[in-house]
Amino acid sequence: MGVPTVPSRSTATRRGCAPDLARLASAALTAAALACASSEAHAQAAPQTPAEGFTVGGFTLRPLVEVRVRGEGRSAPFDTGGAVYGSSAVLSNGYGAAVPTVVDVKAPVRAQWLVAERTRLGLAIDRGPVTAAVTMQDARSLGNADTAVLGPGQPTLPSIAPYEAYADAHTRTGRRAFVRIGRQRVSWGDGRLVGANDWSHTGRSLDALRGGLQLGDVDLEAMAVLLAAPGAMPPSVVGSRAPAPEGTGAQLYGLNAVWHLWPLLNLEATGLARIVREPIPTTLTPGDTFVADGRAFGDWRGLRYAVEGAWEAGRLATYGGTRQLSAFALAGKVALETALPAHLTFGVQGAYASGGGDGKDLHGTERRFDPILPDEHRNHGVLDAYAWSNLMELGGNVSLRPAEEVTIGAGYRLAALASAAGRWTSGSLAPIGAAPTNGSKLLGHAVDLVVEWTPWEALALGAGYGVLALGDAAKNILAEAKRATTDAQHWGFFQTTLRLP
Repeated sequence: MGVPTVPSRSTATRRGCAPDLARLASAALTAAALACASSEAHAQAAPQTPAEGFTVGGFTLRPLVEVRVRGEGRSAPFDTGGAVYGSSAVLSNGYGAAVPTVVDVKAPVRAQWLVAERTRLGLAIDRGPVTAAVTMQDARSLGNADTAVLGPGQPTLPSIAPYEAYADAHTRTGRRAFVRIGRQRVSWGDGRLVGANDWSHTGRSLDALRGGLQLGDVDLEAMAVLLAAPGAMPPSVVGSRAPAPEGTGAQLYGLNAVWHLWPLLNLEATGLARIVREPIPTTLTPGDTFVADGRAFGDWRGLRYAVEGAWEAGRLATYGGTRQLSAFALAGKVALETALPAHLTFGVQGAYASGGGDGKDLHGTERRFDPILPDEHRNHGVLDAYAWSNLMELGGNVSLRPAEEVTIGAGYRLAALASAAGRWTSGSLAPIGAAPTNGSKLLGHAVDLVVEWTPWEALALGAGYGVLALGDAAKNILAEAKRATTDAQHWGFFQTTLRLP
């Protein structure tokens, strides 16, 4: 009996579900994407009162200049050198494997350094309840940039493109309400499922149609995002003389509601539906993914906390048919700012995300949790060594502010795999690797230290160091992926950010 092959992209579409609804949605989202838009916004509220600018006639102009330069270096980087995978999608597996198909193997990299630059020039124009904004971004890096530093929904480097370009209608007083179309930043909750990922070289902005409304103590928001435009794949990709039939592309739909009860108790519910058909980027897998997420959070008298749980279901295109998806994830964090000098603050955090097995059960249920579009730097330490996928994590941190302009923070995390034979995924959702014969779950012990100094409101300086002492699971996976062997990865950075106004 011959080895089954992955269905063609058009075959995956036929087996994945009738695309009529997705085709109609794609057409609407394509029109929205032409507006190319973005602005930082949280699910609870779109901007209502514009930042101060200057008035010309009946228009208020708000310019923006932001320049960020960061230098960083790593020893034995996890996602550079060794195995090169044909896909970086969290739910993509090669035949009989827990990682995507290996398309190349490169020499191990012992050290990596790079200097990344990001410049944003923007202008927002307000006229009554209407705002239009455009921000151009130039992002590039120098040095050894042969690594998966960019996650899904982000352009490759170097990049010169609109980062923001949106039209927005909103209320100016009273109850919040808005409608926004174009390329925009979106961050819901703690950014574990949908985040702007601004720490990365380019940040993330989405081509979306969004709307929000405040009803009493409840903030509601809905969005429809175009992840990949509909169209046909060229013959060179399909491997035939004629292009494949047109596909509906990929879309993400979301609903979010936040109920503000008391300062110490707020409830948030999020629903996401990701519909993926061809043509698609390598960061996505054909299929349907549905996520239901609940979160409770509060902030009162120095006590801040958040607990979150998510369940994921759906189906994936696989070898000869479809495969069911059923996964879940949990996370929590709490911090207490004491009355001691320098605003001394202590915190603890933990997370769990289910993981798949060794991938040999070709038609069994996939258990690996996919965090969709997360912030890579916000919730799992400064090293970005792992994501909210096939993960067990427990840690603590301490921070202090000896002066109003200076913040110092240090943290420790114990990281492990939920499934020893499953995939280790980086913070940017790149597959680091998997070892089917691995018998350990321990990824390692991470320690980090970060110092931030803001001498002026427009200037921020930051520096940090982190080390991950590798456990047996990490060593086994790195050896299987033919990456540089090491007992610990060291990482350091220095960053300067200038922002006007």
